Amino acid sequence: MIIVGTFQPSIEIERALSEIEELGILPEEMMVLYMDEFPPKSNKKKDSADLHVSSFEIGIAFATGLAVIGASVGFKLVVGPIFSGILAAIIGFFSGYCLYYLFHRKKKNRMHPSMPEIIVLIQSSKEDAPTIKEILWRHKAQSIGMRKRM
Repeated sequence: MIIVGTFQPSIEIERALSEIEELGILPEEMMVLYMDEFPPKSNKKKDSADLHVSSFEIGIAFATGLAVIGASVGFKLVVGPIFSGILAAIIGFFSGYCLYYLFHRKKKNRMHPSMPEIIVLIQSSKEDAPTIKEILWRHKAQSIGMRKRM
């Protein structure tokens, strides 16, 4: 039988594994898998920096376009082409930056707090399976599954 138990990180895992070892299950017949966070934390800062750089580039593009339009329209306005071009560039930059940032920011990819983060796989005989299952429940396993070996 292969028994699968899932846990939140705690000292209970160590206690459960030591009790299972006392039953006579060898450490080679047990496997502990840690669920990694995806994407890794090191990439989160890079993604955030890339978002701000891209937002800045889009803001500059909007500012350039609106500055040309503002300066062209400014020849017919009282304020003149220079002032209207600068004002249009400022408005264009902030509108382009904000629009790109709001539409392209990602929701935080956090694991749900109730999701198990550690998986314990135990290979045992059919006679030891109920005892191991009871030990895992006693040590606060989130879920337990059993499967026959193939």
